Amino acid sequence: MSTQDESANGSLKSRTTKGLVWSGLSNGLQQILGALFGIALARMLTPSDYGMIAMVTIFSLIASAFQESGFVNGIANKSTVAHRDYNAVFWCSISVGTILYILLFLSAPLIASYYGIPELKPLSRLVFLGFWTGSFGIAHNAYLFRNLMVKERAISTLTAIIVSNIVGVILAYLGFSYWGIAIQTILYAATTSALFFYFSKFRPSFNIDFKPIREIIGFSSKIFITNVFIHLNNNVYSLILGKFYKPEDVGNVNQAIKWNLMGQSVITNMVNNVTQPVLQKIQTDQDRQLRVFRKILAFTSFIAFPSLFGLALVSNEFILIALTAKWSDSAAYLQPLCIGGAFLVVSNVFANFILSKGKSNLYMFSILSFGILQLLILLAAHSYSILFMLQLTVLLQFSWIFVWLSLAKPYIKYSLKNMFHDIFSYAILAALAALVAHFAFSLITNIYLRFIVAVFTMGGAYIALNKLFLPAILDEVLEYVKNIKRKKTV
Repeated sequence: MSTQDESANGSLKSRTTKGLVWSGLSNGLQQILGALFGIALARMLTPSDYGMIAMVTIFSLIASAFQESGFVNGIANKSTVAHRDYNAVFWCSISVGTILYILLFLSAPLIASYYGIPELKPLSRLVFLGFWTGSFGIAHNAYLFRNLMVKERAISTLTAIIVSNIVGVILAYLGFSYWGIAIQTILYAATTSALFFYFSKFRPSFNIDFKPIREIIGFSSKIFITNVFIHLNNNVYSLILGKFYKPEDVGNVNQAIKWNLMGQSVITNMVNNVTQPVLQKIQTDQDRQLRVFRKILAFTSFIAFPSLFGLALVSNEFILIALTAKWSDSAAYLQPLCIGGAFLVVSNVFANFILSKGKSNLYMFSILSFGILQLLILLAAHSYSILFMLQLTVLLQFSWIFVWLSLAKPYIKYSLKNMFHDIFSYAILAALAALVAHFAFSLITNIYLRFIVAVFTMGGAYIALNKLFLPAILDEVLEYVKNIKRKKTV
């Protein structure tokens, strides 16, 4: 390998490591802040308040997917990008967002009629302003994403979380109930858009040319369809439950989904910020790509399974301590959601790999097929119980990782044996650690002590099991921490 190649590899490795570190720190901080503000809001609001917002959120998210149309991933996948590309995305996003807001504004009475709740008509019209506001930052977000400006994206989202949640807590305290949550979502979108604009070097012009859109639409259109189904997959419970159950039930499920997604987001956002851009840059070197892919997959599994299995283990204690007894019903829903969520986090790495190969059609096929099956499961099982519906979807989430493997195999020499080593071995160790923790706290009656014992016992058991059976990733993490400490002391 030439000196130039070594330098390029070192630069990419450095940017990847820096991106993962910044992503991890920012997403961890985001989830901590989100958790603190979420606890404060949940203590002041009711399950019915959250249920009202959950019923209309899905429409706003689908509209967001329409206006973005996969442009962020589409821009990242292009070999070269010029100002005209970003400018076309900017004006296209705003145009589509405006048209969609008008259509949804006019559809608000139909949404209220579907759920049989008249109050949803004005509420939905307010909530929908959030995705329209967000349309102004899509092109600038694409710029930051393509150029691995993870730090700048992190600062933007962290600032937006702090500002919007402070306002949300104040409004909840003043008695605005679900109206406060609606205003909070709009403020979050507005703040992120403004900061993306500030950090991005791209500045829009009135020299509008939509030709670049046609150049990336083949790739991005499939991402758009996929994003629609991702939002449907994440919010289909509210869509189905809102029709057949009370707002309180929807609120409890939505609260469980919120904490599960919060646990997932720490890892998925960290990985998403670097995986596709990095794998795309080294796709001509298949051996190196395989090594990088396996390392990212193993690292994701190493973090995902103990984190989400652990949240499942302490779900009852966590809900009672953080949110009080009025949310106790959501604890039973949180358990299966977290178990299935761990496998979704790992599947996300396969999804990023397929995108790095430019195979947005396969990515779309997988997400779309999963969404249809999940919807059919919920429709078929809604008359039994909510918990039974969630348990069935966990089985689907577990089995779908094999679908991702079959889609990826033509493009990488990755075997079922590799999958067991990189994924299921960590799942087994996390499950064993959870079992040890369960026996350790099962006889303790105080919920605070139960929570503390469970967390520390599971963490200690998981580290010990990894040190004994799978030390590679653990040793790399510890070595990286040691290097950071050495640099600080120099």
